[in-house]
Amino acid sequence: MKPAVLLSVLAIYLGITVFLALLAYRRTKSANDYMIAGGETHPFLMAMAYGSTFISTSAIVGFGGSAGMFGMSLLWLTFCNIFVGIFIAFVVYGKRTLAVGKELGARTFPELLSLKYNSTFIRKFSALVIIGGMPLYAAAVMIGPDAL
Repeated sequence: MKPAVLLSVLAIYLGITVFLALLAYRRTKSANDYMIAGGETHPFLMAMAYGSTFISTSAIVGFGGSAGMFGMSLLWLTFCNIFVGIFIAFVVYGKRTLAVGKELGARTFPELLSLKYNSTFIRKFSALVIIGGMPLYAAAVMIGPDAL
């Protein structure tokens, strides 16, 4: 690809990103607007965001690399992760979690647990688990396919 075309595409992408960031900034008036988009996000969009985060490269790249090494029959794990994992999370637990979260006015999962069980300890502990676990998960995802 020619450098002029590449720079043009990059400039357009950055322009769209800046425009969307400014639009979101102007619409953000409270913590609810920032954390949960004011509670107005369509469930389909939430499901797709969750699915893309849940699956990420661990299932797509990691399982793909493992399937290349150990055989294509291993790809059933990817299917189970994508369809069964997301299906169970949203159909079985999603509606009830949403109802409880709205009822309690929770914006995050640690806050939901804290309000549900009336415990500040559980909020702090679950926040620490997330803070400690996410970098480890991200590192495992990035290193995982190379470790095979």
